Amino acid sequence: MPPAPAADAALAAFPDHYCGLLRFLTRRTGCAETARELTHDTWLRLVEGSQYQGVSEHDNRPAPPDAAPAPGDSMPPHDPRAYMYTVAAHLAANLHRHQARGARWFVQPGHADASAAAAAGDVARTHALRQAVAAVEQALHELPPRRRDIFLAHRLDGEGHAAIATQHGISIKTVEREVTAAMDAVHAAMLRWRGDPPATTPLRGRRKALAGLLGLAGIGVGTGATWCAWQLWRELAAQYELALTTPRGRRLSQPLPDGSRLVLDAASRAEVVFGATRRTVRLLAGSAFFAVARDAERPFIVETEMARVTVLGTHFSVELEDGNDGRTAALAVAVERGHVRVQGLASAQAVDLHDGDRWRIEADGSARVFRRTDAATDDDVAPWRDGWLDFRGTPLATAARRLARYHAQTIHVDEAVAGLPVLGRVHIADALAWLRLLPTSLPVRVGVAADGGVVIGPAPRARGPR
Repeated sequence: MPPAPAADAALAAFPDHYCGLLRFLTRRTGCAETARELTHDTWLRLVEGSQYQGVSEHDNRPAPPDAAPAPGDSMPPHDPRAYMYTVAAHLAANLHRHQARGARWFVQPGHADASAAAAAGDVARTHALRQAVAAVEQALHELPPRRRDIFLAHRLDGEGHAAIATQHGISIKTVEREVTAAMDAVHAAMLRWRGDPPATTPLRGRRKALAGLLGLAGIGVGTGATWCAWQLWRELAAQYELALTTPRGRRLSQPLPDGSRLVLDAASRAEVVFGATRRTVRLLAGSAFFAVARDAERPFIVETEMARVTVLGTHFSVELEDGNDGRTAALAVAVERGHVRVQGLASAQAVDLHDGDRWRIEADGSARVFRRTDAATDDDVAPWRDGWLDFRGTPLATAARRLARYHAQTIHVDEAVAGLPVLGRVHIADALAWLRLLPTSLPVRVGVAADGGVVIGPAPRARGPR
């Protein structure tokens, strides 16, 4: 489905309203850095309007709470300014809602320092990207005025050589030379930023790639420099690396430089590696939810020790389930919307999953697909994002290990009752109270362990009459 006409008009008008949007979002969020990120997200939503429909034409389910609102959904159809401000307001509201959820999620306040330490690893990357932006902006400002105007008109505004030549009263060949010289200057600035020696060979092979990378329409000089910096950084530095870790009781919502977002569950670990041709996330422990920005030239791959998940653009979750011995006992993939391809590392057969589908593989290599029409797929994808866990016949020991990610108290389960099936939806903040009520639905006894945690054992047998 093509983007709505209002989205096209708003995209064309975006440069004129960039500063106003930035001020608007700064007032909404109270943070200039957050406002700048949301402003860029607004531009992405306008470009990819057709991808973020709240309701697809084949699916009457509402979009999840964290999904960006679809351009065209309850928005003014003929006013580009009102349209883009509505998109920005929705994004700010989504951010506030996620922050509010995180604030009320758990009953235990601890781990603030650990959470801050987990996010601190991203500071170096942010600083490096700012330096890249500054390098590109400086290179553009140092160009002769005519060369800079020609370069921006051609690469950012999309004007042809002939039109530019007529406007400046010069030949088409002169326009080509000016554009080439400007690209060489930007490339040299990026090399200096990286600390690499100046290029000693012609940039013919690189020049064609840069022409495509810098061919962005609808962005002003300052914003255009930002996007040029990111695209050049992706091509020249060719790598973005980030290690993420969350302690018990804390989760992390991490934006990625391509516009994607990763939400890491409590007690989880992941490594992010982006290159020029692929985007990879290695999920080492726990669970993660991915909202992937579409990029046909760079597939998004989630790697685990049991399977590989490949996507272009979609929303889905991946969960590693711990076993009694501490090793991974199973892997589950659930698609909220979109299309993913899953392949077990021990199998050559790949499985395609679509909206509502789920896939699960056990440690022994046996795998099973649950389609959207199955009763087993009626629950939400990654409900832990909203503070809930769904158990559908889950072994008691597995459920206890899942709950242990969120609480400091240990949960011990006797082997005699470890396999009892657990059914129901559990509010994470009330998990300990839910455990104490288990004897009303299962033949178990819940008590206090020697270490102060919870111990679950078999219920005592009722004594018969003497």
